[in-house]
Amino acid sequence: MGACNRHGMLNVIRIVALGLWVGALAGFAFFFAPIAFAHVGPTQAFADTIASCVLALARFGWLLGAVAVAATLLDRTMSRRAVVFTTLAVVLAIGLSIVEVTAIVPHMQSTPLGTPAYAALHGQSSLVYGLGLLCALAALAISSWRPAYK
Repeated sequence: MGACNRHGMLNVIRIVALGLWVGALAGFAFFFAPIAFAHVGPTQAFADTIASCVLALARFGWLLGAVAVAATLLDRTMSRRAVVFTTLAVVLAIGLSIVEVTAIVPHMQSTPLGTPAYAALHGQSSLVYGLGLLCALAALAISSWRPAYK
């Protein structure tokens, strides 16, 4: 495989990994969770299901983020700035998901539904999840953009 083909393949791997991650995060936030809430309502089973999904999405993101960073670091056609910003965005997204699943979600699971404490934790969770999604989206945008000049 020639160098050009190798770098093209690394670009495809990176964009597919980041695209899958962003799509999964957005699909959960904008489709699955609201629809599930509308049908089930604020029950413990709903909360447990959402917690399980958030953990699965985090693990999926860790894997896809690692693949994206590896492809980024191996791709010699990317500018140094794009490599740094793509890697930084992925690392931030992974870090935010770690905070989500290790600090926020466990507290939510031990807090009674419908209480002000639960509502506050849900707000924190939404903020951290949303920031993680934006970081992953930024990584996708940065790593996809190629200037017409060098």
